[in-house]
Amino acid sequence: MAMGFILKHKLLSNQVPEDHPAPLEGWISVKAKKTIKKNRELRDWVGDKDLTELSREDFEKYQLFRVREQMRYAEENVPYYRNKFKDAGVRPEDIRTYDDLTKIPLTEPQDLAKDSLLFYGVSVTKMLREFTTTGTTGHRKSIGFTTNDLLSKIDIIASALKGVGMKKTDSLHVMFPMVIAWDPSILLVTACNILGYGSSVCSDVDIEKQIESIKGAGSTYIIGLPSFIYRVTTLMERDIDLKSLGIRKIISTSEPLSESRRRILEDAWGCKVIDVWGMTEFGLACAIECDEQNGLHTDEANMLLEIIDPETGEHVPPGEKGELVITGLNSEGTVLIRYRTRDMAALLDPPCPCGMNYNKRLVKPSGRLDLQTKVGMGYKVYPVLFDEAIFVDAAVLDYTLYISKEGYKDVLTFEIETKKPSEELERKIVESVSSIMEIADGMEDDLIDMPRVRFIESESDEYKVKAKKIVDLRENFD
Repeated sequence: MAMGFILKHKLLSNQVPEDHPAPLEGWISVKAKKTIKKNRELRDWVGDKDLTELSREDFEKYQLFRVREQMRYAEENVPYYRNKFKDAGVRPEDIRTYDDLTKIPLTEPQDLAKDSLLFYGVSVTKMLREFTTTGTTGHRKSIGFTTNDLLSKIDIIASALKGVGMKKTDSLHVMFPMVIAWDPSILLVTACNILGYGSSVCSDVDIEKQIESIKGAGSTYIIGLPSFIYRVTTLMERDIDLKSLGIRKIISTSEPLSESRRRILEDAWGCKVIDVWGMTEFGLACAIECDEQNGLHTDEANMLLEIIDPETGEHVPPGEKGELVITGLNSEGTVLIRYRTRDMAALLDPPCPCGMNYNKRLVKPSGRLDLQTKVGMGYKVYPVLFDEAIFVDAAVLDYTLYISKEGYKDVLTFEIETKKPSEELERKIVESVSSIMEIADGMEDDLIDMPRVRFIESESDEYKVKAKKIVDLRENFD
């Protein structure tokens, strides 16, 4: 009871009116204004003005101020950055503009994996929670969160749930199978409790139990892994009209959501499916789509996002694709400054038709640099590229791509898990894959063979995580 009272009064999301047209941006504005009021240096920089409506210019000054403050905190408390800044000859006061950020050396994910404790801003005993993740690269990283860090995560989650339209009459069903790196249900349920929303959690991989839980709780919203929700959808659609369950919105998170999967899910459930992007390093709900489904609104109160050319490290123009780099602005536990995510994405300038006026949107990442594979004449391909092509039919449950070589040609064999194998399904998949530009060009160059399909029967209806979507069987290919 005491913790609930503290949370309700400490979380800024409770200061955003229920009828606010853009709750997420409202929360970001409240946090920035509170920081401006508390800090004379920042107040003097912003100027003596009415902050009823926060401008993008003022907000960017807040972000750069928080970068300087985070650098000062890191110099005093974080061994990795104390040495990093000294070697680079950069000080917090050097960062006054967005372009000045490039003076700060980039942080490599392998450095975090090599010794995660060097990134801790407090002692291990002061960490409320520690999460271990191997991410997509297999390199183990330990991420620590203090009480304030987790409160901040709950705050942004609460604001995001308001933003997607949840009300006190709604209930969120959390469906993360117990096979993922860390369990986000604790933060999600806490956010729902604070806002007065209903919630239910089912981590069972049995798809029938998931449906039973949704019915029993009277759920109106669902959040979970798109691959898991997709499996539940395609296997249960044969037995139940999913539209009859009254789900108002599905939130897809923790994995890439292909547009082909989105279309199948929206058709089956009769509601919008919105995407969330996040990393364990920065917590849940780093960016979330609005109903426009055109870019993800970012948690810019706690993160400064940059897009750089991965080869030169220079900033790229707005809307242009490059590598996403993130600086945590208020972290106490694990501190990450100019951290390379390896995600290829872009940033869109505001405003958005949904009503957000100064919050930048993240274009959905199109692939990861550490997951890319080259085929044909060195064309770069990623798993998400094939997700779009393979999930063209709800009969496809999952797949694995095996790349081999016959003579001088690359051979792409798609092992398709399905309960409905057919020549028609094989034809659709081959045509869809062959239409991918990188594959089509490779076939035209006579360096990639016609894609092949091999059907396998699913062992059970239960969900299993695949370690790799692309298995490269070629030797020493570059």
